[in-house]
Amino acid sequence: MGKSYVILKDAPIMDYMTDYVALPKNYGTYEYFNREDVKAIRETVFAALDDLDARTGLTEEVKGYKKVIIKPNLVNVYHKAGFAEEDYPETTDPRVFEAVVNWFRDRNDHVIIAESSGKPFPASASFVITGYDRIAKHYGCELVPLERRPVVRYMLPKAEVMKEILIPDTFDDIVNGDAFYVSVPKMKTNIYTGVTLGFKNAMGTIPYFLRERNHTHDINKKLADMLYLFKPNCTVIDGIIGGEGNTPAPVDPVDVHMIVASNQSVEADRITTYMMGFDPNENKLIQEADKRGFGDKDVEIIGNVRVTPFRPACPSLMRGELHEKYPNVVAVAGHTINGAPEITDPNSVTPDQAFALEQACVGGCLSSVGFGFACDDQSKTSHYDVKLMVIEGSGVPINGTRYWFDRDGKPYTKEDIFNSGYRTMAMGMCTGEDMLAEATFPIKRCCDPAECLNAVSNSLGTVTSQLNPVTNTSLVPVAVPKLLSTLYWRSKWILQGKAVDVPQEHGDKIWELPALSPEDAQKNYISWPVPPLTTQQKISGITDMLNLAESLTGMFGMIKYYTK
Repeated sequence: MGKSYVILKDAPIMDYMTDYVALPKNYGTYEYFNREDVKAIRETVFAALDDLDARTGLTEEVKGYKKVIIKPNLVNVYHKAGFAEEDYPETTDPRVFEAVVNWFRDRNDHVIIAESSGKPFPASASFVITGYDRIAKHYGCELVPLERRPVVRYMLPKAEVMKEILIPDTFDDIVNGDAFYVSVPKMKTNIYTGVTLGFKNAMGTIPYFLRERNHTHDINKKLADMLYLFKPNCTVIDGIIGGEGNTPAPVDPVDVHMIVASNQSVEADRITTYMMGFDPNENKLIQEADKRGFGDKDVEIIGNVRVTPFRPACPSLMRGELHEKYPNVVAVAGHTINGAPEITDPNSVTPDQAFALEQACVGGCLSSVGFGFACDDQSKTSHYDVKLMVIEGSGVPINGTRYWFDRDGKPYTKEDIFNSGYRTMAMGMCTGEDMLAEATFPIKRCCDPAECLNAVSNSLGTVTSQLNPVTNTSLVPVAVPKLLSTLYWRSKWILQGKAVDVPQEHGDKIWELPALSPEDAQKNYISWPVPPLTTQQKISGITDMLNLAESLTGMFGMIKYYTK
């Protein structure tokens, strides 16, 4: 392993707010490529990669691989999606991505653009909306929606959480050393992990239901565990227009005009986190990567370390902007997991203790429900007056009675909650079967972000703008056909006996490995082929897969509730 570098390149100061989410119709023409912003971004990306090349021999390294796989971040593309603004800087700027593709295509004849977007909008739809499909055509690249591929399985013996991992067969070429992997994330904050940058981008490489496993307080450990299997050979962070707010909800633009390029993804993320105005030593995702030894203290930073403060994400319904905008949403927390404070007297709980109870599980349903309210906040008709009580956790047992606490530390029993006059939302499996059975809006999985989003929409008596065919102009002509095509491909592989995902199973637990020898227990990863699916597994796989279609039809849940 050679020396690690992070290259920081400032782009010329100008207006970059045009076409930063989706390419214009004239992409590929002289008129497009001669635009000042396009030329400036291209020159900045090339300068960053050329500098990295000069220090690491990147060109010769890339030429030594059979192929190059370049992954953007297209988790949710917000372009004419029905929100208050036409565009939001949620996804990798196509102007940046095009320049990255160009640079690597000049050095390797086989370039693959690969991504799996957030459920329920498949990557194939995101490729069309952003214009990435036209980038692929222009440069003769292969375009791979990863959710359409069968998966291969590995054990991660050293992992704390993600002990079993499945990846699309496309990415197996990275593990086997046949493909050079380039991660091209957006510089933005994230409601689950604080920031989402180079190695967090790998979440989009694992199948849908595996993403939902441990999408809880364990999410940072889960993401760091993935580095045992593969990590980016090169990271290029799109910091032209950053995004601040509650990703994956629509976020606000931040003019950073910077490109970060590195051969060490953890160090690229560390310095970028600092330049966003946050202390990387306090970021739990980076802490977990460091704990596993994936950083490099000898990294060399080349360029101007310039801080542009970002507004932090707000994974709370008790404090911060979501509470201020939705004052009648009363969160009552009663977690007993993950270091939650021990409460012995229900009448002496302080606001700080109540907040700590809520924050005991940030990476799951709490953040996903916050995502739902943040989507409403960015819609054209927000519902700030909604009256709702949100139940978090199973309740703190004190002398035989379970208690939950609001932001002021006021205690609530189960009877208090359901006699409060508020409609109620039971947030996840951890609340318990009795709370889920009585809640107006139960969230029964742990954690399915799409289910959380739909529950919020139902509580507001609306459909999130992204799922409204009237407001989202790409929903019917693009997203629905692409989703149906994705379901076809996944069904095809399942019927051939090939796995495309893990079974849809939820719970706050670790999926353990079989017993390993002392020698195997010290390995970073072990191939663990999935046997051909049995008839029952095929039936279960098809049934689970229909959840993807269900995610796109959250409107039906709202109709069902309000017409019953």
